[in-house]
Amino acid sequence: MNLTLATFLKNTLELDNSCIEIHPDYSGRGMYDEKTTGLSGNFSVNCIWKLIIKYRKEVETITPLDTIDLRSDEFARGIIVY
Repeated sequence: MNLTLATFLKNTLELDNSCIEIHPDYSGRGMYDEKTTGLSGNFSVNCIWKLIIKYRKEVETITPLDTIDLRSDEFARGIIVY
């Protein structure tokens, strides 16, 4: 996920949940030290996909929908989507 998309999703999620954090240099499982942007909080990857679909016109101005490949890991007491 790129930083612009993560910021858009964070701002959208914060309408309902103020415990959202952006991690600009996250390296997930199997990424072999490559870095990406992660979004952590108390939500699921399905929640993120629903937001992407709901706001697809706005998201497409940030990145093409067919380039979005989300993954998730457990992160502290929540989840991180990257």
